[in-house]
Amino acid sequence: MNIFGSIGTSEILFLLILMVILLGPQKMIQGARDLGKTIRKITRSQFWKDVKQTSREIRDIPKKIMEEADIEDDVKEIKNVLDGSFDQSILDRSHAPHIESSSSLAAKKSDADKNKKAP
Repeated sequence: MNIFGSIGTSEILFLLILMVILLGPQKMIQGARDLGKTIRKITRSQFWKDVKQTSREIRDIPKKIMEEADIEDDVKEIKNVLDGSFDQSILDRSHAPHIESSSSLAAKKSDADKNKKAP
């Protein structure tokens, strides 16, 4: 179980045991108190608020780009296809160019040649 982001319960327990061994019980309490004050001071500072706001803006960049490019529907369709829960109408649509067979091209060419010869 992760409590603080990527730091798990076992890592926190290890740090607490290490603090007791290195600092002793009295200095550990004072050190924890000082650490708490420092963390509180940092999280209430304008710098921390700016960092959080910038982080939020960076996370929103892909969404803003999608909105400006007007591709939200296409992204939803792609996700549905990848998840396997798609509508058959999606498959019926084709964005590929139409390719004519060689026999139909030959027939069109012969018709064009006949039209050129007939004045």
